[in-house]
Amino acid sequence: MNTKMRSFSLVLAMAAFALAQEAAPAAEPAAPAPEAAAVQEAAPAEAAPAAPAQEPAAEPQAVAQETAPAEVTPAQEAAPVETAAAPAPQAEPQPSPVVDEGDMPAPKAVRGVDAESQPAYGANTTAPVETTVRETRVYRLKTDPVPMKFSFGVQAFVGTNTLFDNNWDFTESYSGVAWKAGLFAVIPLNDYSMGFRIGAMYDHSDASASYLYSSNLSKEAHVKFKMDRVSIPLLFMLKSMYSNFSFDFGTQVSVPVQDQFKYSYEKTDGTPVNGNADMIELDYRNSLDFSLLLGLTIKANRYMSFDIRYECGFSNLYEGVPGWRINDLTTSTFLFGISFYVL
Repeated sequence: MNTKMRSFSLVLAMAAFALAQEAAPAAEPAAPAPEAAAVQEAAPAEAAPAAPAQEPAAEPQAVAQETAPAEVTPAQEAAPVETAAAPAPQAEPQPSPVVDEGDMPAPKAVRGVDAESQPAYGANTTAPVETTVRETRVYRLKTDPVPMKFSFGVQAFVGTNTLFDNNWDFTESYSGVAWKAGLFAVIPLNDYSMGFRIGAMYDHSDASASYLYSSNLSKEAHVKFKMDRVSIPLLFMLKSMYSNFSFDFGTQVSVPVQDQFKYSYEKTDGTPVNGNADMIELDYRNSLDFSLLLGLTIKANRYMSFDIRYECGFSNLYEGVPGWRINDLTTSTFLFGISFYVL
């Protein structure tokens, strides 16, 4: 009877202990483990006198062993609840405003790079660099130096010729055509910009005019000049290092080889008069003519150039001619030409 009471009391105690174990994990999950072990060790000590009490004692152990996972399971399941919680909503990042260069930090200075020598932040430098390279290449192709080198060749000119009073009185002037052809040579004074152009030209020109005379200006006279000369122009050439254009200026000396003066008019009685005078043979012609030259040479390529030239005489062509107002005449010629370079 005492053994049964003790066994019954032990079962009640173990049941109460198991109930206490189920309520204890809410406050202290790890505390019941040592108490259960102490109960398991103490139970056999009380049941030692009565052998039959060992069978019921195994039941509380099973209960205690079954409750042990209940202690760990809530703790293990609680952790995922916290980690699986929905993340707190975060504000979407806003794009940072573009700041002025003066407000930006200088990280390149920290790395030892001169920030001023680098392109500005956010600047697209690809296109300007490509444009600069392209422009540099075009500039180099178009601006190769044009040398001033020794050369010679042949040239020809054609244009207009005017004889007028050397006192710049154009009331009586004679106009016509002129042409010339000959040889020339270019002698450089330096590599690119200065040189001399000297030539030997055969020069032909004519000029004519008609004017009224007599007391009542009722009669008309016709006058024509025809002359051939050998001219020696000496020009100073000046140009830039990269230019095909040269500005020419200088002087010219001409030696007359033929000068014919033709005229026709009527006498007061109506008799016609026609004449042809050789001005050189009659010694009315001066032996040398002097002119000032201005010109422009356009070098098309290494073999050809185009020339523009103006000649203005400053010496009288004739002297001592009786009866005719031609003693103060000089020449003015405007010419276009082309030159071919042999060397």
